Order: sequence, then C-alpha cells, then structure tokens
Amino acid sequence: MNAIAEIDRLPRRPVYRTEYEALGRQHAFDDESVELLDGQIVYAAEEGPPHAAVAARLARLVIESIPAEHGEVRIGNPIALSDLSEPEPDLFVTTPRHSYRAAHPTTATLVIEVSQTSRRRDLGVKATLYAAAGIPDYWVVDLTRDRVVVHRDPSGSRFRSVTSPDHGILRPLHHPDVQVDVIAVLP
Repeated sequence: MNAIAEIDRLPRRPVYRTEYEALGRQHAFDDESVELLDGQIVYAAEEGPPHAAVAARLARLVIESIPAEHGEVRIGNPIALSDLSEPEPDLFVTTPRHSYRAAHPTTATLVIEVSQTSRRRDLGVKATLYAAAGIPDYWVVDLTRDRVVVHRDPSGSRFRSVTSPDHGILRPLHHPDVQVDVIAVLP
C-alpha cells in the first residue's frame, strides 16, 4: 500500500466552523480561496469569464427584483449552514436583518451556484448540505451542460424535486417577482 492510500484510510477530525472562522480572523487564508464543506477546508474552484458574466447577470436581476424589506441579496458571502459547513455560494437571498456584524446568516430562501469547474461539487456535496439545512430553493447554473438545475423540497439530505427545464421562466418560491429566463441566463 502506498503512503497516500494509507493516509486516505486514516480517521480524520473535522474542522468546526468556529475553528475555521478563527483561522480566518488570524489571516490563515489571506492568499487562498477556501470554504468549509462538511468539516473539510476545501479550495474554492477558480472560475473564468463565463462564470463571472452569468453570476453578475443573475446578481443584477435578483437585486433589482427583490425589495430590501423582502430579502437581502448576498453575493459570494459565507452562509453558516451548520457547525461543519460554511460554503460561499455565488448568490443567496436571506431574510432582511439590520446587521451581520455578529454572525453570518444561517439560512436562505434562495441559493444560486454558477458551475463550470465546480459542477460536481455544486451538484453533489453542496446540494446535500443545502438540503440538510432546509434551503427551499437551490439552483445550479451548469455552464458545462448549458442548463439550470433547480432543486426544491428538501427532505433530510436530499431534494425531492430536481428539475432542469430547457426553456421558460423560473421564479424562486419565496420571491415570485424574480423572473429568470432559462435561455437568457446561459452565456
């Protein structure tokens, strides 16, 4: 057995969100783009211009469609899902609050990830984490397959409804004034 295979079989200790945030305050990740997923510190995927263009288009659309008293739009910020997970989705909408100085939001009404190199992670572990946290509406804009994957109705660590409409208008469950044209959102 080689050393890597042996290490992979060893028991691991998860990193807790409080520890992860403390490391961040100590500037441990200043030169790195990381997030905490299920107790593991992982590198955030580097995304290119198509990802940036779609994320910016969605951010503008969502911000312009949701009045401040109905939701706060967060772009590329952490969401504290559990003691072991603090992902940084491309965009999420949470309930309006006066200040996030004390802590990151712990829930959202809508989470959107734009995926290219992060596709497997966004459709896999992140979908599991968002479902377990009870996020009612999770969308993945899959740039590698030119589709939007809509996850709804969380139950345990899964979504009971996963669809990928090839055309039409998507409306978030809690923000029906937001209208996303499936074809127009793709590059």
